[in-house]
Amino acid sequence: MRSKTIQFNKPYISSAESRAASGAIRKSRIVGNGPYCKECESILEKRFGSRHALLTTSGTHALELALMLIGLKPGDEVICPSFTFVSTANAIVRQKAVPVFAEIDEHTLNIDPADMEKKITRKTRAVVPVHYAGVSCDMDLIMKIARKKGIAVVEDAAHGINARYHGKYLGAIGDMGAFSFHATKNVTCGEGGALLTSSGDYFDQAEIKREKGTNRAAYLKGQIDKYSWIDDGSSYVLSDILASVLLEQLKKMDDITGKRKKIFLRYRDGLQCLADKGIIILPHVPDGIDINGHIFYFRVNSEKERDNCIAKLRQSGIEATFHFVPLHTSPYGRKVLGYRPGDFPMTELASSTLIRLPIYPGLSGSDADFIIDSVKKILF
Repeated sequence: MRSKTIQFNKPYISSAESRAASGAIRKSRIVGNGPYCKECESILEKRFGSRHALLTTSGTHALELALMLIGLKPGDEVICPSFTFVSTANAIVRQKAVPVFAEIDEHTLNIDPADMEKKITRKTRAVVPVHYAGVSCDMDLIMKIARKKGIAVVEDAAHGINARYHGKYLGAIGDMGAFSFHATKNVTCGEGGALLTSSGDYFDQAEIKREKGTNRAAYLKGQIDKYSWIDDGSSYVLSDILASVLLEQLKKMDDITGKRKKIFLRYRDGLQCLADKGIIILPHVPDGIDINGHIFYFRVNSEKERDNCIAKLRQSGIEATFHFVPLHTSPYGRKVLGYRPGDFPMTELASSTLIRLPIYPGLSGSDADFIIDSVKKILF
């Protein structure tokens, strides 16, 4: 057992974030939708090419807000992958709509557009593509299908900040997009998220629903002399304390992305010899995709091999881990939605054979090399 443990994730936090939070408190900038929030939203809009950005209390809440705006009714259907975090499906369920799962592509582990299209019915109102590991879904094809069928596209870009698809930033391609600023994400303020949209109608509704169903946002802009309850909504406004921390993170977003990509490439190159022998499958990045290094994973040949490799890596002081348990095999997926194991073979194969390695800006080259050597010793 190595005396030093290599953590799976470490937020890239410095004294700048501490000073920012302290400054916000000293200035009494602690409620939501204040100047720090506005500055962050302005940066997101300008950087990612979206007309509007609204900070939220989490990536989950950004997704929930997006699904509220679509105006789903009980029994409406929304397509998403089963290979995702539960927030994707919960945002649908909370609107009394039905999540309809689609299979994933074997190369990228993103939603398979062909299977997505097969799942569209007269009840389908939207699709939620998930950009797994910060590698973009096939957005051209997804948007083409969605436009042909008249359904909305809500990007789950929780993994995708600062990654691009043929020059377009993830989260700003569909009708709406959701970011997460959770502590595990590339850019973080501990908790938090953002909703992006270029639709004025969605934005106007979102400002109301995010402020508990009131027109408080218009009041803060000086457009009205008092605000009132005018629609349903919830409390999704991010505190300015957290926004002050996020602002510092956004300032070094490119630095974070560059460092993570460097580690990603170091892993990929170092483990290529295992892939060449068919021992593992490395991540696939299609042409025209610019990644952000959010996750580095590889796949082995069986669940037993995955569990053995993770156990031995942890014995060596490396906090490797697996990832999503398919939602269709979960108790809710089976008992409530009626799915069964075997319904999505590729999803189940990916889930049972995937291993994630530590990746964060502060991971040293020597630690990355130690991890690479450890994987080789275990699997060769």
